[in-house]
Amino acid sequence: MISYEIEPDLEYWIPVPRSFPDEEWDTAEQWSADLAEVAIPESDAMRQAYQLMALDVVNNQVDEAEHTLWYSPEDGHAMGTAHLIVLDDDPGQSLVELALPKYDSVTPAQVEEYESSVFGQIVQATSAITVDLPKEDETVMSPAIGHVRTVGRSHGMVFLLEAFDSDLAALGFMMEPMIELFETVTFGVEDDDHDEDENGPVFS
Repeated sequence: MISYEIEPDLEYWIPVPRSFPDEEWDTAEQWSADLAEVAIPESDAMRQAYQLMALDVVNNQVDEAEHTLWYSPEDGHAMGTAHLIVLDDDPGQSLVELALPKYDSVTPAQVEEYESSVFGQIVQATSAITVDLPKEDETVMSPAIGHVRTVGRSHGMVFLLEAFDSDLAALGFMMEPMIELFETVTFGVEDDDHDEDENGPVFS
């Protein structure tokens, strides 16, 4: 059986445990506290704020995703969450069709294609939706949520990495690292004994 492994760049991506207890932490609170201690050791107030953000990420994962990755670069220029969904390939659908959203985007969806040493080709689509919120003033526009979806296919699988955020600048920062994340995927024969290498965490 074909398996895959992903080795995210820890300078940008923090892997989020999918459930607890796991091999290292019994609870989400333990995970977020340890993460905050390492990330911000010098300021109690900032560390507590970071821990709350980490808890928000771990408690709001997409059920269909195999992996959740928190975009939290070391220099703190932006933050966001990406969800990786791995599906059985559907040869009847092109990568562009898989990348485009099923909803009507409030702005024209933009599609870019990239060459990939792993997948051959990667497609990334950007779009936006509006959120209908109760409001007294009908002249106030509903907030827009940006959506980036990155798609590649290989070995009978489709890899779909997507992020939603009202902070469009944060999504902009995430787009290139999302492409680069796909280049860390490797394929092989499934081996239950291998889930980490000397360079850091590997996900499968």
